[in-house]
Amino acid sequence: MSGAPVRPPQRGGFVLALVVMMLFAISVAGATGYLVVSTEFTLAKHSAQGAEALTVARAGLHRFVAEQIGVVGDSVSYAIGNGVALVTTKKVAEEDSLNHIYYIRAEGTVDDPQTPGAPARRVVGALAYHRKRPLRPHAAFLVAADRSYVEGVGARIDGTDHSSPADCPGGGASPITGTVARVITSQILGGVLAGSPGGEQWAGGYPAVYDSVAIRWDVLTDPNFPVDFDGSPPNFSALPADSFPVVRVSGYFNPGSSWSGRGLLIVDGQLDAGPSFTWDGIILAGSVDDIHEGHVRGMLVGGLAGPNPFTSVYWRGTIQYYSCNVYAANEALSYMDLIEDTMYETR
Repeated sequence: MSGAPVRPPQRGGFVLALVVMMLFAISVAGATGYLVVSTEFTLAKHSAQGAEALTVARAGLHRFVAEQIGVVGDSVSYAIGNGVALVTTKKVAEEDSLNHIYYIRAEGTVDDPQTPGAPARRVVGALAYHRKRPLRPHAAFLVAADRSYVEGVGARIDGTDHSSPADCPGGGASPITGTVARVITSQILGGVLAGSPGGEQWAGGYPAVYDSVAIRWDVLTDPNFPVDFDGSPPNFSALPADSFPVVRVSGYFNPGSSWSGRGLLIVDGQLDAGPSFTWDGIILAGSVDDIHEGHVRGMLVGGLAGPNPFTSVYWRGTIQYYSCNVYAANEALSYMDLIEDTMYETR
């Protein structure tokens, strides 16, 4: 029997459809795998940036507390590593007239180049004391030398308060020690040493002097630490009468009348005052020369940079304790003191 050959059924369409479905499934699986991996990578990266932002926040808070001297500012920002720390403050209590409590908030942010509008952000907070007048008025003249003398007619070191209540609140305070040195404090050749007591001996030497005044000498003498006037005297007549600026001088310093003024004077080198020099407030000096003829109405602390190079110091001028001048200048030394175990992560 003749005729056209019979062909088997055509299955090409089914196979093609199966191949397409398999390719689609593979594509979906690949896309899903990529999405999972990409999401995990993004989460890991965001977690790492979040940890970095927390580190930046903590570092900013600690830096603020360490560097804060003087009036407490409302806010400050620091560039730290790959991020920025914004620190803000708020006074929450007054324990007493000299110790205020502040809440410090530090927000750390770290930018992601892929999402610049959504940086990683973490916030920490803590409480800190603001020590408003930290310099302890132990003596009108405190020096890390072996001996302190008052030499010559008219010379005087006096811890009696020469301010009165009319000059400022707290004026007319109890007398303090006249002078403190390591071994001997004495008066010779007609000089007057007064106070309660006139003199004291602190055998601890330089460490005893440094620890007693409770100030941050390394911060105050750091060239990067901002002061009101650095290296030159201000025009005091142009300043308000109640202005007690922070003035800093580097190296050997032999001041005369052109330097006479008021405030907090920081001498990171050697102080060698001349007879025409007068200062109302506080003088902090790295060291003091063996002979001085200046006049201080407040306090002088010498030998903060180490044991005084001169074992005996002869003061031929006058140092008289004026509590009002010391109070005003002392506020420029105020600093923050972090309260232990109060730092926590917040929002």
